[in-house]
Amino acid sequence: MNPLLYRPPPNPHFPMMPYLPGPLPQRRDIQEEENLASVALQVQKKRFYVDVKKNRRGIFMKIAEVSSDGRKARILLTLQAAVEIKDKLRDLIDVLEGIKSTCKNSAQDLDEIKTPESQPANSLIKSHVVNYPYRRYFLDLKRNKRGHFLRLTMVSTMNRIQLAIPSQGMLDLYNAINEMLEKWWDGLEANDNKSVNLPESKSLRFDNRTLYFDSSFNRFGAYLRISEVRTASRTAITIPGRSLSRFRDIINGLAEDLSNVKVTKNTEEQPSTNEAPNTPDDSETNEPLVNGEAS
Repeated sequence: MNPLLYRPPPNPHFPMMPYLPGPLPQRRDIQEEENLASVALQVQKKRFYVDVKKNRRGIFMKIAEVSSDGRKARILLTLQAAVEIKDKLRDLIDVLEGIKSTCKNSAQDLDEIKTPESQPANSLIKSHVVNYPYRRYFLDLKRNKRGHFLRLTMVSTMNRIQLAIPSQGMLDLYNAINEMLEKWWDGLEANDNKSVNLPESKSLRFDNRTLYFDSSFNRFGAYLRISEVRTASRTAITIPGRSLSRFRDIINGLAEDLSNVKVTKNTEEQPSTNEAPNTPDDSETNEPLVNGEAS
């Protein structure tokens, strides 16, 4: 082969990587969590875990339920939310103790109490709600044919997770949460919230949606967060505290105008009581109008 006619293909060019002695640094996962403490509870055929973990956002608590068939359900909450849930759980435990004392006075066993026919299954005895901007927790003390139990629910954006704790494990769960908080909760954020003295959250339910009004504050000041939650969607707006007076005036004005429109519409549709009703003559009763033309 003539070397003047043959041209070898060019060698591929690869970037030169500098040599670094030692092992390469491992890539850290964003969702990496560090387990700080854990408590396991065995209640009937279920296992519950109360874990305190840490990630890049801070320290948080995880409550998990593992059923007999291996299915898992996990609820995440900040330590501040865990403090409120602990207090609500203590109240429900007191309510349950009152029911137990009543059953003892009537010489009945709490576990053998059946749901009366007048009450539906899973009848609700008492409920608490813990509101946060991005999560909402429900603590429901219920009773069914098997006895009393606690339904702990976390509702977030397009997500709903539920845990069912039998009545025998409510006190153990309270003690586990309290033990974790005594070790890892410093209470600084709670003291800040007490100094600000924020109003209690409100909710409004109508049709197939629920509105939540949550007050909070950050480095820019206090603000109001209004969330609209539907079955498969969630939207929210935030209003600074300095604009709430103007927002209230606009809402009050629109509400008054809409109420006037409704009253005006009703008065126009209803005939006046002073006018005589239009009664056709006897000769016109059997002769209907044709194309809107009067005879």
